[in-house]
Amino acid sequence: MAAMTDVRPRPAASSADQPSTPPTSRPAAVGAVLAAGWAGLVGALPCAALAVIGWLAASGGSFAGALRVGLDAWLLAHRVPIDLGNGRFDLVPLGLSLVPVLLLYRAGAWAGRSSSAAGELLAGVLALAATYGGFATVVAVVAGTDGATPAPTIAFGHAAALATVVGSAGFLRSSGRATAWWRACPEWLRAALHGGLTGFLASLTGGVLLVAGVLLAHIGQVADVTKALAPGPVGVVLLLVLSLAYLPNAALYALAFALGPGFAMGTATVVSPSGVVLGPMPAFPLLAALPSEGEPPVWSVALLGVPILAGMAAGVATTRRFPNFALDAAVLRGVLAGMVTGLACTGCVALARGSGGPGRLVEVGPSVLGVGVVAVSTFAIASASGVLLLGAWIWGRARLSAAWSRRVRGAR
Repeated sequence: MAAMTDVRPRPAASSADQPSTPPTSRPAAVGAVLAAGWAGLVGALPCAALAVIGWLAASGGSFAGALRVGLDAWLLAHRVPIDLGNGRFDLVPLGLSLVPVLLLYRAGAWAGRSSSAAGELLAGVLALAATYGGFATVVAVVAGTDGATPAPTIAFGHAAALATVVGSAGFLRSSGRATAWWRACPEWLRAALHGGLTGFLASLTGGVLLVAGVLLAHIGQVADVTKALAPGPVGVVLLLVLSLAYLPNAALYALAFALGPGFAMGTATVVSPSGVVLGPMPAFPLLAALPSEGEPPVWSVALLGVPILAGMAAGVATTRRFPNFALDAAVLRGVLAGMVTGLACTGCVALARGSGGPGRLVEVGPSVLGVGVVAVSTFAIASASGVLLLGAWIWGRARLSAAWSRRVRGAR
């Protein structure tokens, strides 16, 4: 009783017992401006440095010209078209595009650690987008020449849009809101997104393996093309970097081939399982993977199994991560996961196609509509099949286990 009525002052709670509040050293908008400048410089300077190294190892050209080429490459990674006077070049190196995506995600996460209120989050994202877009505009103005002119307005729009989307993801992840929003989503939506992402990654992996296999099969042609270019030791390294930058594009083209619609490598050309029509191609190592003109070999039909296996992986991942014992609901989730995979692949195909310059290469890449229709339907059916096969395997294993248990009990 005395303890309950004791009014003597109690010792203050230790700092370990008090709730900790994250230190806020600066407003989110200020941190976003600094982070956007960091992301822009860290992304653009290596591109310019590689171009200058190539100029130093080659004969001809100028330092300013090499610097502009490197900055143009950085702008291309943001899908900023380069006006060549008699045509344009907007074939995005998706491998290089991963660099600003990762940098902007890190920038948003770094700036978001100091934001606590929703208003600060919005202000930070807007500041990140505006600053990064302004940086891209300055780069476009500096890199522009009479023979190759990037559009400053498009540079601002594309860079700001990328910073908004990717930076927001970084902000939300670092502030903990992304986890809360994910848990608040209905389970069927989380299942579809989880399986769809798994199928998408499996599709890209399959495309990369197809490109690698074809390049190994045509390694002699790759060596001949490289030798004809006579790049020198530094040039070989730069060719490798350039090939890696366009490797995701090649993987998506290979996926379009495996799906059936194929792709174009210039006007009046087609590369598909039903036939190959090509003209003169530029000397580039990755292009040595293109099949010969005419009817593709019979074994190329086996490539159709790549998207089927990727779709089945989407269905299996959906069921294993979010099991549902109602067959119709499980199959529906598999169909939705396959559709997500197909839509993701279609969106990437839209980014991977473009114009390779004037002349015949004005149209390069798969048909977005053709790939989209086939991809969504193929992945949806394959994903549902994966759900059914996994269910049959689980059911069969359970029956076998039950039969074995009965046999053991009977033997006793």
